[in-house]
Amino acid sequence: MKMLPEQQLKVLVNETFHYRKAVVAVFILVNLVLLPVGLLWPKAYTASTSILVEDKRVIQPLMQGAAVATDASDRARLAREVIYGRKLMNQIMEEGGWLKSNPSLTEQDRIIDKLLKRTAITNIGRDIIKIEYKDDDADRTYKMTQKIAELFISESLGAKAAESQSAYDFINKQTEEYHDKLVKAEEQLKEFRSANLDARPGSDADVSTRLNLLQQRIEQATQDVKEADVRRVSLEKQLSGEAEVANTLSREGQFRSRIAELQSRLETLRLSYHDSYPDIIQLKHQIEDLNQAISEDQQQRAEAKASGRVIVNDSVINNPMYQQLKHDLSQTMVAIAMLNARIAEARRELAEELVRGKRVHGGEAALAELTRDYTVNRDIYQDLLRRRENARVSMNLDKDKQGLTIKIQEPAVFPREPNGLRFIHFVIGGMALGMALPLGLLLAKLHLDPRIRFGAMITDKRKVPLLAVVPHMWSPTETQVVRREVEWLTLAMSVALLAVAAVAVLRFTKVI
Repeated sequence: MKMLPEQQLKVLVNETFHYRKAVVAVFILVNLVLLPVGLLWPKAYTASTSILVEDKRVIQPLMQGAAVATDASDRARLAREVIYGRKLMNQIMEEGGWLKSNPSLTEQDRIIDKLLKRTAITNIGRDIIKIEYKDDDADRTYKMTQKIAELFISESLGAKAAESQSAYDFINKQTEEYHDKLVKAEEQLKEFRSANLDARPGSDADVSTRLNLLQQRIEQATQDVKEADVRRVSLEKQLSGEAEVANTLSREGQFRSRIAELQSRLETLRLSYHDSYPDIIQLKHQIEDLNQAISEDQQQRAEAKASGRVIVNDSVINNPMYQQLKHDLSQTMVAIAMLNARIAEARRELAEELVRGKRVHGGEAALAELTRDYTVNRDIYQDLLRRRENARVSMNLDKDKQGLTIKIQEPAVFPREPNGLRFIHFVIGGMALGMALPLGLLLAKLHLDPRIRFGAMITDKRKVPLLAVVPHMWSPTETQVVRREVEWLTLAMSVALLAVAAVAVLRFTKVI
């Protein structure tokens, strides 16, 4: 059966008085144990400083695209990489006095591990880094915090300047190398163009245009030759016909006219003489000779016509129409000869242009390769020139500390009091624990002890009628003994409290 709170309190007071010696002993023992623990408890002093890392907001817009801005995504991580490096850790160990005993490398690694555990670096803002250091020596805590901040600022600015200088030197070296390549490419291109005058931009189009023009000239001249040849054939035919007609009209006409004249004389003589008259016989012979001449002339013309020859006599040559046709035929033959010469010259030029075209096409590949190399080197060189100037501006900004500013925002403060559990906490905790521990044990005993301490527990639990409750009666001897025990216990507790108070005063006055 559970007791009521007031019943538990009454029983607890009775039990405490009953076990008064044990309660006082536990109280004194707890204080005596925690007091030296508080005296020997290691002190932990903490000092912190905040560092502002910012870009120049006025310069940054002005130098947009000309200088590289510092990335501020995780400055604490960058600070840890700098501070936790071996270089700064050696300086920190030397500043803290850990290297005076010349520790080995293994011992130095242990010291560095301890320093890493004691140092905390965090971001407390977008551009603010907080460095916190813990140590058991207040003076060393203050100095080490200042030293870590100073080393970080110095190393960061130095590293930034060195990085900018290194970047500028590298880009400058690359620029000079590509400048030499560009000069060499220019010389090769110049020599190639001097040796190959046809290998120039647009030569291919010129060759094509020239070839088309020559081809057109040859085709036009060929067409003109065909037309002139047709005209020549026509003139030859006309000249042949005219000569034939002229020959016919001239010789045969003359013969016939002579025959007609002789025939007229023959008729006149016949009127007066017989056919045996000598003049008549002579005229007949003359007429026969003329007819024979006409027949022979006709036969010659037929043979010449069959063989394609034209028999020209003096009468034909003196014919004006024949002379005009002969002149036109001569001019046509001259024109044909000129056209043939023109065609031959055009074909010669066409052959030369084809050879030139092959030479141009052969040189285009080499020219394209040289031009491509020159263009690539020129573009890279121009880009490197721009990058070198950007690197120069960034380097000058870092040298003048204009691109990135690192300064102490909140300096470290000398730690007056240690952090964590201090001596006063052990004093107060000893008193509280000295009282709470025995009371807790008594409460546990009450819950585990099955004895009946109140009459109501009998009537409620056992269902047995209760006649009366007889309280404990103290005899005079027991009263005196209890009074003396209480006095001794009070004195012991007072002495214990006075001892704790004295030790506390000596501790606070830094005597111990």
